[in-house]
Amino acid sequence: MLRGRSALVRYADDFVLCFELEQDARRVWDVLGKRFAKFGLSLHPKKTRCFRFEPPRDGGSKGSATFDFLGFTSHWKRTRSGSYRVAFRTSGARLRRAIVAVSEWCRRHRHDAVKAQHLALTRKLRGHDNYFGINGNYHTLKRLRFWVQRSWQKWLNRRSQRARMNWKRFNELLRAHPLPTPEIRVRIWGTP
Repeated sequence: MLRGRSALVRYADDFVLCFELEQDARRVWDVLGKRFAKFGLSLHPKKTRCFRFEPPRDGGSKGSATFDFLGFTSHWKRTRSGSYRVAFRTSGARLRRAIVAVSEWCRRHRHDAVKAQHLALTRKLRGHDNYFGINGNYHTLKRLRFWVQRSWQKWLNRRSQRARMNWKRFNELLRAHPLPTPEIRVRIWGTP
């Protein structure tokens, strides 16, 4: 019944429907709510929307709307050859949540041994990389490292008034206990 190409991207109970032609999208949009209601389900009004997602035209700097899906923000990015492709970065809400969680963890565990703190922070960063480490998202992974270092230094500094953890001492600590560098785990496009 559809005239153009279409695609479905699904994970658990979340999904994105993509259509080449607007009329196909409108047709499915009109039927989707009724089909869900038939099975006693409903679409979340704040999480469901229909919009145009296409690259910029005529040398414009911005493409159409971005959207968040599974913790990533999908947007258009110019390639080295000058064309556009869909790119993914960690959504702002997810990044803020990770930063707040690490800061809170550092606060609660500031009196633990430095080795234990380093081991736990390393595991947290590697786990974050395992999920968000896709090509095109390196800058956001690096930003998280920056905020982890700031939080770790801040809460180590508050352990004692006598033995302050200034940035010089903290950089020496990082040389002895380095945090892992950001790692791209999944290549969605390009050569492996």
